[in-house]
Amino acid sequence: MLNDLRRMVERVSERFKRAFYGPTFRCPVCHLVLAAVDADGNGLLVCPVCGAVIEIEAVYGHIVPVVLDMELSRPQPKLRLHPMATHLPIGLFPVALLGALALLWITLAARFGVSGARLAVHAPAIASAVLVLLVASVAAAVATFASGLWDWNFRYRRRTYRQIRLKIACSVVFLLVGGVAIALHASGAVFSAGGLMRVDTVAGLAAAGAYLIALAGNMIVIATLGHVGGTLVYGR
Repeated sequence: MLNDLRRMVERVSERFKRAFYGPTFRCPVCHLVLAAVDADGNGLLVCPVCGAVIEIEAVYGHIVPVVLDMELSRPQPKLRLHPMATHLPIGLFPVALLGALALLWITLAARFGVSGARLAVHAPAIASAVLVLLVASVAAAVATFASGLWDWNFRYRRRTYRQIRLKIACSVVFLLVGGVAIALHASGAVFSAGGLMRVDTVAGLAAAGAYLIALAGNMIVIATLGHVGGTLVYGR
């Protein structure tokens, strides 16, 4: 079952890459997947990972990358803040999502009197912890976004790689959706004073649904950020 799920995720990922990247090829040196549209007017592209200067040639409709040179003057800082800063939002946000799902289960258990209802006494503490984790992850994402822009400006020389465009777009989405989730949580529209979700009214149910959808959607966004960012650090 896990293998089937993994293959399904890979198929969806490949379709997304084809739609967003367009025609792609692998760097002959580090094997990073690169988008052909990132080449300049002369058909040249510098690999963001290894610095290979690649000339893109089309042979019978197929992309043939040819390494012409290596970019040796690229800044290589010993302390790269961006890859390290990414660990905070990537580590904190999934825990906040798990806490929110735990609160959903406790709420339903308390409402229908099934196993887990006795955990309702801990709901206020769990709800407070989830809010703290959400605020911390989104705040850390602001610092991560700033360090990523600095990295793009100085290390990658503001070249418009599709990977970096995707990271910037996903970062903005994560910040906006994360802000919405925090606002919903803190407003009292989702949780009662007792820490349980307000699923007993239409408005409360709608707010809880929007809140959980925002968290789940941001989980997909942050997973995409982690995957794309990992390729820029480790290559293939």
